[in-house]
Amino acid sequence: MNVQESDSNGQSQREGGAPFKLIGLLLVVVALAFGFFQNSSDAPVRFLWMDSTTPVWVVIGISVLAGMLLDRLLTWQWRRARKRKTVDDKS
Repeated sequence: MNVQESDSNGQSQREGGAPFKLIGLLLVVVALAFGFFQNSSDAPVRFLWMDSTTPVWVVIGISVLAGMLLDRLLTWQWRRARKRKTVDDKS
């Protein structure tokens, strides 16, 4: 029987359940690692004013980092807007 409890953030957690986010993160990391090691050939890259020949794994790595940065920035902006709305609603 699974028992639900709330953690300090008010989110429910199942006792004895699989940590789905951790498993998902692990699968993504493994998939990216395979992508890095399987794509060692060079590819032409054109971005804005830059033209170069770069290994595909570098392009994948830069794309992943850019996606992570974009996620953090959008999440930060969303939380900031939500917090501002909560403060305005209380006033």
